[in-house]
Amino acid sequence: MALIDVDSVLAELTIHEKIKLLAGKDTWSTFALERLNIPALTTTDGPHGARGTSFFNGPRGMLLPCATAMGATFDQDLMSAVGKMLGRETREKGCQVLLAPTVCLQRSPLIGRGFEAFGEDPWLSGTLASAYVNGVQSEGVACAIKHYAAHDQSTNSQEDSIWVSERTLRELHLLPFQIAMKQANPWSVMTSYHSINGVHIAEDPWLINQMLRKDWGWDGLVMSDWFGTYSTAEALNAGMDLEMPGPTRWRGQLLLWSIASKKVKQETLDFAVRNFLNLINKVQPSLQPVDPSTAGDSPEKRALCRKVATDSIVLLKNEKSILPLNPTIGGKTYALIGPGALYPAVSGGGSADLVPYYVSQPLDALKELVGAGNVTTNIGCYGHLFTPLLSSSIMVPGTSEEGFYLEYFTQEPDSSGTTNPVATTTTTQAQMYFADNLPEGITEGYWVRVSTTYLAPETRMIEVGLCVLGKGRLYVDGVEKIDLFTSQPKKTIQTPMFDQASMEVTTVIDVKEGQKYEIVVILHNERLTAGVGALNAGGLRIGCCEHFDPATKLSEAVELARSVDYPIVIAGLNADWESEGLDRKSLALAPQVDQLIEAVLSVNPNAIIVTQAGCPIAIPWVESSKTLVHAWYGGQETGAAIMDVLFGKVNPSGRISVTFPKRLEDTPGFLSFGKQDKMLHYGEGVFIGYRYYEKLRNPPLFSFGYGLSYTTFVYSDLNVPKEINLTKQDTFQVSVKVQNTGSRDGAEVVQLYVLDLTSSVQRPVKELKGYRKVHLPAGSSVDVAFTLDKYALSFWSQEQEKWLAEKGTFEICIATSADPNDEVLRQPFDLVAEYLWSGL
Repeated sequence: MALIDVDSVLAELTIHEKIKLLAGKDTWSTFALERLNIPALTTTDGPHGARGTSFFNGPRGMLLPCATAMGATFDQDLMSAVGKMLGRETREKGCQVLLAPTVCLQRSPLIGRGFEAFGEDPWLSGTLASAYVNGVQSEGVACAIKHYAAHDQSTNSQEDSIWVSERTLRELHLLPFQIAMKQANPWSVMTSYHSINGVHIAEDPWLINQMLRKDWGWDGLVMSDWFGTYSTAEALNAGMDLEMPGPTRWRGQLLLWSIASKKVKQETLDFAVRNFLNLINKVQPSLQPVDPSTAGDSPEKRALCRKVATDSIVLLKNEKSILPLNPTIGGKTYALIGPGALYPAVSGGGSADLVPYYVSQPLDALKELVGAGNVTTNIGCYGHLFTPLLSSSIMVPGTSEEGFYLEYFTQEPDSSGTTNPVATTTTTQAQMYFADNLPEGITEGYWVRVSTTYLAPETRMIEVGLCVLGKGRLYVDGVEKIDLFTSQPKKTIQTPMFDQASMEVTTVIDVKEGQKYEIVVILHNERLTAGVGALNAGGLRIGCCEHFDPATKLSEAVELARSVDYPIVIAGLNADWESEGLDRKSLALAPQVDQLIEAVLSVNPNAIIVTQAGCPIAIPWVESSKTLVHAWYGGQETGAAIMDVLFGKVNPSGRISVTFPKRLEDTPGFLSFGKQDKMLHYGEGVFIGYRYYEKLRNPPLFSFGYGLSYTTFVYSDLNVPKEINLTKQDTFQVSVKVQNTGSRDGAEVVQLYVLDLTSSVQRPVKELKGYRKVHLPAGSSVDVAFTLDKYALSFWSQEQEKWLAEKGTFEICIATSADPNDEVLRQPFDLVAEYLWSGL
């Protein structure tokens, strides 16, 4: 279709049509106006994949590692490739706006959706986001960079009031957005739920109209987070263009009345509509259909997912060079132990989740490398909060098709089966969240019957679990086993489906190998507690796992570890623990997980420990472990990526993107994170992450930027200008020589930090201002060049209300992490004249 002539279309639009364009039509889309050839825009969640327009029964997609894993790659070129693939995936789902990337910083490791953001440093986050955005938008797909700004808690964040200095906002929480505006120009911005200094962001003219549009000169569209609009006139006057999702709650007749009463000017309305129409023009390529023969799962996409996963894995310990393992040495035996051995953590929960084309299992990948006869497995313990999803050994009743059969009713179905369903479908998803996918003719208050045939793979006891968003019962062979209809347990922990579902109730069943069992759930979409908008659409979750005695299973795993050469333990957190809409209360893993790891290490000191989590965890057994590998949430290539690194097919090059503290009390936000006080004072100021630990001289467990390799690197020849004058030059060059002095090819992350030695204000000891990942064959060397500018030397002066690079002495520090002990080269230089600036 042709580009919209914005001026002429604006002149033809009626006021009712203009208002209609400024709010969503449904959960994911805006309105189309055929009269003026204005198409609808359709959004899709990211940031680790493009799910499309349905939580339930949507198309499968490529599931990348979580964003903290992407951050751990320290690789802008790789993020550009990721963005390009996600832009393509977005188009394949029929969408034009990818709700990503997330660039907020983790001031606390407990934030529930901290795994969705690149890391704790604003320069790392902003530059990786820029590469990601440029990749996505090269496909004609808009990014909605989020969550603007300082979205640092997940639980009921709409009630949170953040109080923070302008300097702290500018230097930390706004800086990633500012960098992305300068380097990538994202076409859309999504606002956060909370308020800052007493004003909700969606209605804050200083943050939107002043900062984004005037100070930074940005000309894109601002949309609310879903249900993150709290006013009519205030939000539109502040510059918040698009209310999402639909149907509207704050616009429509309310906005018409606000215009009539002169609370909103006509020119303000037109400005927002202009931004919307301009966005449609920018995404013209993604409005065209994609050739289906080139869409979907492909070797190229698989290879990229695997590379991101392997390049993100961080080798934290490797005493006596136990790693890499050698699969060619005969006679060695291996055991795969831990919750991740059977249930690898591929993603955190919430908006970031999607159904991938496949999941590479660690057990399959290990057997492929060393042969099935050399591998034994034992889970040892469970690490979940909710029983793992019932996703295997199930068939649609009466068929050989894998999955569940769903029947929708407008009234309660009777037990005789004579009530005719309004609609039917099948699914392979054991978590069925109906927020955006109900059959036509189904309205609130519907009933659904979900049926599956479970074919027992072996004789054992199984534990079946049910959570509901609504009211429901679970039956096995016609016998009621779980009742969440009459009453539901009081919630004591976060629950699935954005913390909207009930607590899980479980039942234990004896099954015999080869025998079939009919599992049926009846759900009524009638909430026992109030819901909000689309989140009130109902859902259910069916889990299933082996039921065993914990002490017996632990003992079996320990004996297995004792009997093999190399036990590999994979354990940590999963989407039960880290998810949107909730925050963790502790850094600790489940107690039984720590107990398992400690027990395995006690009988076999060569045990290889692989942890999975999106954000830092407590590691009380770290001194006992000779090896430690952190694998994040690895996406659909999790199993293959872990084994690629353990067996040396890939030399690890990941670096920690979020500092791992020794204890929660050491973290910058310890005193002001959580729900005890809804007013959150950012008393740590500009000192979060490594800035905080270094300033307090309180070393963490693992520092930002830290990570080991199977080879060694040596730095030399640091070249820095002796004097710099920003009033006469926009940029200056720094270079350093890096040599791979080991016997293996490898990649090194060269980190450049800047120290301000004569500042008039309290600044961090050093700040990351450049990084480069370089790939070096064994024995080779390379000169690594950095181009620095005013961003590298400035702080926000609250006195002058501008960025200020003060005359004085600075130092360039080349380091392998933010830990002072990992600094390898330093060289001072002088800034000969003061430099003040604003904007980008």
